[in-house]
Amino acid sequence: MRFVIVCVAFLAAASAAHAQTVLTRGNHQDPSSLDPHRIITVYENNIVLDLFEGLTVPNAAGAPAPGVAKNWSVSDDGLVWTFTLREDLQWSDGEPLTARDVVYSFRRLMNPETASQYPGLFYGIKNGAAINGGTAAIESLGVEATNETTVIVKLESPVPYLPELLSNGFAAIVPAHVIERHGDSWAAPENMTSSGAFVLEDFRPQDRVVLSANGLFHSANSVSLDRVVYLPTEDQSAALALFRAGGLDTNLEFPTARTPWLRENLADETRIAEYLITFYLSFNTTHHALSDVRVRRALNMAIDRETIAARVLRSGERPAYGLVPPAVAGYTPPAYGDRDVSHTERVARAKAWLNEAGYGLSNPLELTLSLSSAEDRRRVAAAIGAMWKPLGVNVKINNTEGKVLFSRLRTGDFEIGYSAWAADVNDAGNFLAVLDGRSSNSNYARYKNATYDQLLDSAASTSDATGRATILSAAESLMLKDAPIAPLVHGVSKNLVGTHVSGWVDNPRDIHLSRYLKVD
Repeated sequence: MRFVIVCVAFLAAASAAHAQTVLTRGNHQDPSSLDPHRIITVYENNIVLDLFEGLTVPNAAGAPAPGVAKNWSVSDDGLVWTFTLREDLQWSDGEPLTARDVVYSFRRLMNPETASQYPGLFYGIKNGAAINGGTAAIESLGVEATNETTVIVKLESPVPYLPELLSNGFAAIVPAHVIERHGDSWAAPENMTSSGAFVLEDFRPQDRVVLSANGLFHSANSVSLDRVVYLPTEDQSAALALFRAGGLDTNLEFPTARTPWLRENLADETRIAEYLITFYLSFNTTHHALSDVRVRRALNMAIDRETIAARVLRSGERPAYGLVPPAVAGYTPPAYGDRDVSHTERVARAKAWLNEAGYGLSNPLELTLSLSSAEDRRRVAAAIGAMWKPLGVNVKINNTEGKVLFSRLRTGDFEIGYSAWAADVNDAGNFLAVLDGRSSNSNYARYKNATYDQLLDSAASTSDATGRATILSAAESLMLKDAPIAPLVHGVSKNLVGTHVSGWVDNPRDIHLSRYLKVD
């Protein structure tokens, strides 16, 4: 009998030793793509950063660290960056990852046929803007391989935050040999080859994305997880219930209405931190009524941001009168002339502008506000509709799945869209470039002002940090007068993290790679 008991105990111990360590993450939204160059949201970025590396990657605190490149240097004038790759890098299929893949990746990113959302962030690279605009050959891009492990990046103007920019998922290095073989289907689970800590095992839309540890990852020995499962959790209340039941180890966002309860009952699991993100409404300026700046100013003016932040959201969000968050480094925002105006006076001004434009209680303006089905967005939208009602503005709320919403925003199939921009880098220009009139991928409002675009160009070519900030502040001031957007709040990151999960570091970019996390 004792022998049997010992054998059973031994088998149980052996089984436990071979049990897989799995991290289940609620990721808010189902990804529309896992192709790094075609991602749109932070939700896709989270997964892509587990699958791929760029020249740099975010460390546990969100700061840039060595990725595919083991080190880098920059010339005295800030125009030439030299990246040295790690030796013996491999893709997950065993093929070597070389400087050729790096050059291929940047050319693909900047190629207008790729239709990426992010080339505008790399217009500082030599010939980047011309290539993306279709007026220069792709081969002329200022990214060159001098040998198998050295890449030179030549800039038209200094980009001091380049290592941070390169640590985003959209700057990941992609496998040239796989894309050339499979074309647009290369990112399917049966075809994808990756370079990061994990490989794609399964992707079931509306259900889950499953990743497995990549044994050929250069730092595989430092990764403790065997698998990572990402679940779409747009229903925040359902996600909270699943987290409490143990079905989620972490979850991105939670219902702000439950914040007081969470702080009291799940204090150790509730993580609220500063986050470089602004939520705003995009006005489709090609719409017949919204093409009138008076209408846009009126809608903007009537929004009570203090009420939205303090009474609707209640998690530490701050009222936003501009696009750039106050926590962005080295930037002084323009003076917001209407910030200290009483709400009564704001409503009076809004009514006057709408009356000038031909709208009011006797001639109501009918508009549709499109947003994702997330609970917090619905509550904010309802509050805004109530604030606009006294103006004679009737709002229809159109709730839709997150990835469907972003598709409509990009194609212009909306009137007013609930939008957000999270920082790719801690820089004011990263926010203001969203409304560059030469880009339709992130400029959902279809805002076009040549002077604004010229100011962005001038700031990009200015090496003096103070002078650059002054130019960007002037650009933001001009844009806010044109009111293509209505800023709502500067947000905070809101995560649920089980106490059995270690390695999670709150950071302003709200980036948490699974390779740094452990499950006890």
